[in-house]
Amino acid sequence: MRRSVDGGQSGRVPQRFYARDNPRLPKELPILGLGCSSFSTFFASGDKAPLTVDTMSRDHAAVRGWIATIRHAVLDRGINLLDTAPWYGHGTSEVTIGYALDTILSNDDGGDNGNMQSTHPIHTRTRSGSLPRSQIIVNTKVGRYEADPLQQFDFTYDTTVMSVQRSLERMNCSYIDVIQLHDPEFAPSPSVLIEEAVPALLECRKRGWAKAIGLTGYPLEVQHKILVECQGLSHGEVVFDQSLVYCHNNLHDVSLFCDACFPSTEDAAEEGTEAEHNGKNVPYAEFCRQSSVRVMAAAPLSMGLLTNSGPPDWHPAKPTLKEACAEAAKLCQSKEVNISSLAVLFSLSQREVGCTLLGMKDVAEVDTAADLAVRFCGVDFDVDQGNEATDNQLHCSTANLDRVLSPAEKEVLSLLLDQSCGPFAGVASNGEYRWDGKEEAKKFWALLMRCERDQQSEH
Repeated sequence: MRRSVDGGQSGRVPQRFYARDNPRLPKELPILGLGCSSFSTFFASGDKAPLTVDTMSRDHAAVRGWIATIRHAVLDRGINLLDTAPWYGHGTSEVTIGYALDTILSNDDGGDNGNMQSTHPIHTRTRSGSLPRSQIIVNTKVGRYEADPLQQFDFTYDTTVMSVQRSLERMNCSYIDVIQLHDPEFAPSPSVLIEEAVPALLECRKRGWAKAIGLTGYPLEVQHKILVECQGLSHGEVVFDQSLVYCHNNLHDVSLFCDACFPSTEDAAEEGTEAEHNGKNVPYAEFCRQSSVRVMAAAPLSMGLLTNSGPPDWHPAKPTLKEACAEAAKLCQSKEVNISSLAVLFSLSQREVGCTLLGMKDVAEVDTAADLAVRFCGVDFDVDQGNEATDNQLHCSTANLDRVLSPAEKEVLSLLLDQSCGPFAGVASNGEYRWDGKEEAKKFWALLMRCERDQQSEH
């Protein structure tokens, strides 16, 4: 399905095959993508006042730094996939990407959208770069927007269409490569997704405003439910081309590959019955493969858990998982191995994931991550090199890692993945290696109800 394309020239991140059988998706992409949530406004400026889409400009010091980071990632390190959302900085991330693309891309958009003719006006600002639009992948999202709980989520048809148009204008593009349904587990009901948001995305794809459709969220079971329920909505055509997961492809959670709890579509097709009746279940990554849905993964550091400094206060993980990750960090430090570097390498190595998205807020962070990705130059992700995990280890392939890790890193990885006495052994046995994404959505709706009551009491 994928192979690596030798990179490494001037430190450029290698690329690999992604979707040769789906013309709506890129045929190749970098193994490392730039997650653009870092280009947001909260306390980013020197005077501690957050920027907004109404007050920011390309001349602001913080924005200039973000533009330089994007340019360096794309032009110098070969990280030509940008993933953003209206939620990131409540628009500032998309605006910053637009500023950067003005200096990266050429003015000619002609023919860059495959066989589709976009009905959205071609970019309106003059560009000064030379890179063709077809050589950069720009993905964004719909559904999640403002900080105010009362205005945070909106999956209605009109808002979805308007959001896509606004993203095109902010980024000065005539099309988006993959438009993604953002955190659908927070939707007020499944019906608003099936009856409004998804038809709106299909219309945007039909008009050429987006080449492909994806979805992203934390609970894998929610993504699976949406993929299944949307079958047949587009007159036999595949609705979702791509699934972006996060925090399920890392050192403490490989449920993306290992939790076999989704009915196999191949068995159902072969036997002409529902797969649930024959007891054959597969992990989410395998379900996506069977359904011709490509997989990308974000947050290899698990939103700060797999760092020396630890996660932010708001992190939804239970104390047991936070303690396990802190123990893992100490173990790495005792062996003079950086836990964040090892975590990124682990995520990059998995052949079922087309691209790993990582937030990189400045040039230094881009170089650190790109240097790790360059280690995989020459690795063939099309070749199944076997699974060397034992019964006491997480059942996730480490074959590609063996080619890129130092002896010290290999030793530490073996200790981390040991489920009999490693730092994650406890959470692996009690199920607390991940958190309950649907429960987080319930907490949000409880908060929303309180906000609505408070608003009503004021009147």
